[in-house]
Amino acid sequence: MLKRLLCTFVVMMMVATSVVAHQQKAAETTVLFNKRSGKLEVMHRFYLHDTEHAVQSLFDKHADILDSSETQQHFADYVAKQFLARNFSDEKIALNNVGYEVEGKFFWVYQEATQPVDLKGIKLFNGSLRDLWPTQINMVNIEGKGQVR
Repeated sequence: MLKRLLCTFVVMMMVATSVVAHQQKAAETTVLFNKRSGKLEVMHRFYLHDTEHAVQSLFDKHADILDSSETQQHFADYVAKQFLARNFSDEKIALNNVGYEVEGKFFWVYQEATQPVDLKGIKLFNGSLRDLWPTQINMVNIEGKGQVR
């Protein structure tokens, strides 16, 4: 009896560990100062598995990020509201929503703005999914102004 109970416990722990391992709770955003186009391009990359769980908690328990363009648009709008860009004078840099796509195991959200004239620096904030998961890690890389930062 004790042996059976111990085996059941071990199997349950293995299943629980594999379920937790699937969720990354991390996203990556690239902010590119594109010299050719004169645009500030923003590309947000989320793990699709995380977005599947997120949309069901954020919007509707039946939300489907894979097959519903409405859910995809809702998530893209959510990300756009959670990402803020300002100059060093604390003036908002207005970003336009360009689109979104599912690519492999990722969900991408795209934004852009005309590069501000005489930009001395940029302040960025990405709160995406942190309201849902406080441990969410949102890394932001800045490219096109020297080394990646």
